[in-house]
Amino acid sequence: MCGRRVSRSFHIRARISIEAPGVERCRLVRDNGMASVSQFTPYHCDQCGSANIVAAPVVYQEGTRTYSGTFYSGTTQSYSALAVAPPMPRGYGRPLLLWGIPICFTFFWGFVGLVGILDHAEAAETLGGTVTVLLILGVGCLGGMFLSFRRVGRYNRNIYPQLRSDWEHTYICRRCGKLRLIPS
Repeated sequence: MCGRRVSRSFHIRARISIEAPGVERCRLVRDNGMASVSQFTPYHCDQCGSANIVAAPVVYQEGTRTYSGTFYSGTTQSYSALAVAPPMPRGYGRPLLLWGIPICFTFFWGFVGLVGILDHAEAAETLGGTVTVLLILGVGCLGGMFLSFRRVGRYNRNIYPQLRSDWEHTYICRRCGKLRLIPS
């Protein structure tokens, strides 16, 4: 008798869940193939003919994991995610570091020499040429840094958006690994 009660309540629950509002629509969606993972794609790989191609951003997202704990955090990536990593915009830190150190060096020693010349007029003959060269080199390095900043800005403004768009429209064959740009 106890077994009949359990099975009887199970049938009632099953009937209620099937007959609940909205379940028929879900079943219709599932029957129409909307819920299936493999959908028909009109694109095929040029190399192997496989229809199993996927967008590069999807491969990158699937292969990138972020983890964190109490004392640590980080990101791990699969080899496929590393292979299809998105292009990155250029930063201003590298030109600042490469040009900033010589600028500081030349201006510091140039101004130290200039102060030495102003304090001791007789040192002008020996230090004059060196101070001039250091200050001219400092101004040249400053100009080089501004040109590098301009080049980085032009890359980020003109070239990087096109590279990013190309990356977003790149597809990868999961069978042979061939990359293909499909403009939309």
